[in-house]
Amino acid sequence: MFQRAVETGTLLGFGDAKPTMDLTEGGLVVTPIENNRRADAFRKMVATVPPAASNVVIVSHKPNILDAFGKDWFDIREGEASVFKPDSSGGYKLIVRIQASEWSKLAQASSN
Repeated sequence: MFQRAVETGTLLGFGDAKPTMDLTEGGLVVTPIENNRRADAFRKMVATVPPAASNVVIVSHKPNILDAFGKDWFDIREGEASVFKPDSSGGYKLIVRIQASEWSKLAQASSN
């Protein structure tokens, strides 16, 4: 498991960062079946409605994101966030992709 994702989750300050094998980058060190299982698990996490009055922040790696969400994320960059909303059919909808360069503007807007 890559510790940098857990460290990033902790540094974000959203609460307790909990590692899971479902988000561990597998690549060439695991079987294609395991990579597919992890991608399915990632999509299920995104499609799960969070507890009332809360959100879930998932910190992962580019290969996991590509496996789970496909070629539209080929250009995903370091620090980028994809915001999803679970839908009533058990799926999810992409709301917005936020580049790292936009984080400080968003933080300033939310503090006003």
